[in-house]
Amino acid sequence: MANPKIVLATSDVASRALAPADAELFGTIIDAWTRRRIGSLRHTHKAVARDVSVLREFAAHSGLPPWLWNEDAFDCWCDHLGLERRLANSTQRHYQCSIRSFLEYLTTNVKFRNEIRRLYGVEPRQICTEESCIPHTVEKESSKERRAFTHEEIELFFDGLRRASVEAGRFRTKDYNPLRRDRTFFFTLYSGGLRISEGLNLNVNSFAPNPALPELGPYGFIKVWGKGSRGSGKRFRTVPVTHPDFPELMDWYITRVRPEFLHRADPNEEALFLSERGTRLKSSSADARFKIATRYCGLEGEGLTPHCLRHSSVTHESLRFSIEMVRRKHGHASAATTQGYMHVPDVMVDDEISSVVSRELDDALNTQEKKE
Repeated sequence: MANPKIVLATSDVASRALAPADAELFGTIIDAWTRRRIGSLRHTHKAVARDVSVLREFAAHSGLPPWLWNEDAFDCWCDHLGLERRLANSTQRHYQCSIRSFLEYLTTNVKFRNEIRRLYGVEPRQICTEESCIPHTVEKESSKERRAFTHEEIELFFDGLRRASVEAGRFRTKDYNPLRRDRTFFFTLYSGGLRISEGLNLNVNSFAPNPALPELGPYGFIKVWGKGSRGSGKRFRTVPVTHPDFPELMDWYITRVRPEFLHRADPNEEALFLSERGTRLKSSSADARFKIATRYCGLEGEGLTPHCLRHSSVTHESLRFSIEMVRRKHGHASAATTQGYMHVPDVMVDDEISSVVSRELDDALNTQEKKE
């Protein structure tokens, strides 16, 4: 049995937030977690008690047990810590690390995962990422946790989705419209360099024309409410559309694909990307659909996630535009963060060096010939 002071420190808060059955299982998991940390990992009782208080506070704030914790609830809680309670960055970072550490334990514990699956039919998952947590300076500058698609892989990915949707349309399978939606959704994440939560929160009116590029029609900018920095809360930004194919694809989706999802939807539904039930597409569904997409294009098991599309956007756009433009487009507070998303292969750097040096040598040779 864990130290009673640890387990019961805020148990009355948790019991008010959760249903009795949920609170009981939550307490059992916490007991096991604290025993492991105090026993085999030799953490102090004081440190563990502090972390348990953080877990219970998040559960009370969200009203959810840990197996239902999600990114939106986590973002809301982080906003509360930074904007309402005005906690120091280091304190907020510790709170976030406590949640991440607990979820690492829960998502790898076979016993509790099986129990949660049996009782609730869901899988607990990690919701704390580099995007949602305040980073240490060194993490901010050098984190390479996710990789980018290569140019060949990104073409394979979207071509695989296109071919799969054509095949589904030929036989009119139930996956026909979801595949067409997925193709548009993931291309929006990639071309706009959006976080998955930003893409899911888009509405049909989340676009604006770009006066400098009237050729893009009403899809010159994507209006996004994205993650702020250092607990500052969500921040609005306009993302310039830089892929000429995007307007045509989005117009096709809104006029021909999205209506197929409106049969069960509220007549006033504004969400751009809808589930088969007619409601706004959820993060868990998007994750599942991404896995299906990687199977269709032969990239399953390559360690790719939806967030890799954002890394890919930064990497590929950096080959077209200045780093300052790429930083602004992706909503980064500093160029160091942008550079942390760039995964330019050595061969590409070598090719660039060869190209520039060869051009300069040719110019020097031509200048010399003219003098002679």
